[in-house]
Amino acid sequence: MEVLDAFCGAGGFSAGAVAAGCRVSMGIDCDPVPLKLWAANTGGSAVCASIGRDSVDWPEARADLHVHLSPACTHLSKARAGSASQGDVEGALRMVRWCLELVVERGYSSLSLENVSTPAVVRLVAAVASRHPTAVAYTTVEAADYGAPSSRLRLIASTPATVKRLKEQPTRRVSVADAFAAAGLPLPAKHLRSNTTNRDGSPCVRSVQQPAFCVTASHPLTWCNSGGATVRCLTVAESACLMGFPPGWQLPHGSRNGLRAVGNAV
Repeated sequence: MEVLDAFCGAGGFSAGAVAAGCRVSMGIDCDPVPLKLWAANTGGSAVCASIGRDSVDWPEARADLHVHLSPACTHLSKARAGSASQGDVEGALRMVRWCLELVVERGYSSLSLENVSTPAVVRLVAAVASRHPTAVAYTTVEAADYGAPSSRLRLIASTPATVKRLKEQPTRRVSVADAFAAAGLPLPAKHLRSNTTNRDGSPCVRSVQQPAFCVTASHPLTWCNSGGATVRCLTVAESACLMGFPPGWQLPHGSRNGLRAVGNAV
């Protein structure tokens, strides 16, 4: 299967596609820094463009082509519910709709779209699916149930057949400890802490024998003891491991840029 990764960023979806034996032939992103690294990691053709605004030479539909789109979800997330402007939210929703209309109009038979599973996004995708029931369906999945070593709740839109297969997949959990062992990384501590707190004000802590909290672009997770006392923050390589990136996958230099790229990945 040949893969086109739109909004490819650091290549999270592409890394998974390569691991599954696919050939990633094309990546599209408006940020040239991760895009250049994406090309080095995949060997695919990099297209620097703002999707929906710039002209892109989208390939013709064929049976051996899969098109994946990850339109920006920052302004749609629950974390930005109180700070994102109405204009930003509407713009982000328009992009989700544009992407779904693109794959329908071009007749892509193998497709996927990833975004946050908030009520506004669900309503939009449900409306498109109701208009095109043979082309688009959707479901909400927890990445940790599919073998990812960290939590990430996301809406996935795809063909009805693919969504059916997703729903039928058995749960497969991978712990932080297992993921680090497979990557050859040492465990600096036995627990991880997120940047949120419980209702009683105590830190949210998980054992490394569980999948990690969601890896975000804004703040790294923290190694800690069972009570939540800080050991240190996770490095870019450690965060990338929790997102499923293989060892050696090139990421932007600098901890801030690297963590942002990893947290924004699929």
